[in-house]
Amino acid sequence: MKAKSLTRINILIVVSLLLCWYGRDASAALPKSTTIRASTTKENSVSTELKQPPKWLEACNQLAPCTNILCSLAPLSTILHVSRSKSVGSLPLLPYSSMIANGFVWALYGHLAHLPNVKYANMVGIMLGSYYFKEWTAAAAASVSGAIIYHKLAITWIVLMNFFVAARFPRKVATEIVGKEGVFVFVLLFASPLSALKEVIANKSAAAIPLPFTVASTINCSLWSVVGLLLMNDFNIYFPSILGLFCAMIQLFLKGIYGDGVGSMKRQNSFEMMGQQIA
Repeated sequence: MKAKSLTRINILIVVSLLLCWYGRDASAALPKSTTIRASTTKENSVSTELKQPPKWLEACNQLAPCTNILCSLAPLSTILHVSRSKSVGSLPLLPYSSMIANGFVWALYGHLAHLPNVKYANMVGIMLGSYYFKEWTAAAAASVSGAIIYHKLAITWIVLMNFFVAARFPRKVATEIVGKEGVFVFVLLFASPLSALKEVIANKSAAAIPLPFTVASTINCSLWSVVGLLLMNDFNIYFPSILGLFCAMIQLFLKGIYGDGVGSMKRQNSFEMMGQQIA
């Protein structure tokens, strides 16, 4: 069983890297983003000036899809631990179900808006999110089976609704609708670890906040914020990325304060003992 699980993981990683590379090549094949500067002449003609983006911005554009995939791979170690221990502990299901929904919505948006780097990077998120969802539900206790059904219904509803929008509305309208929905789902994904916020504060332990996913989210949201704002000038890209970055920073702050509970309590006790010795 362990060998079979590792084989599946290796296949997912290889497919992820291939999709990332294909999306990068497809993105590079598109014309460079241009800045159009309109000016009125005596003949009321409009001239356009093409401006190449700076190299550091192009580098961010190339790295953003890769960090998107890195973000999708971040929960892998956590899920492997869940699979081995056959227990989800205090780990919520929401990050993984929202990863599937987020990946689908943004892959569709990338298709509709002709953004291959967005499309292929999020296809990886769909595959990995499905794997995490499967492993979490397999290790969860029977008492949460009702909650799992609600998550499955929500994912199914999102997929069907977006297929309907893409099929029934003109492409431009469908792109706007899916984009605005993507803003909501994206923020839900990156804020989902905060669903355990009450438990974190009550127990003075941030063990329920997965550190690899939070670090990857911080890097990913930083890059997409820059690319979406300065290169694409796309509200549907930069606005949720900035909000996601804010949520990731909160999670890092809580992780820094509380840690995983045991280590932070030891540090706190040592500080108290030092204070007593000084007194």
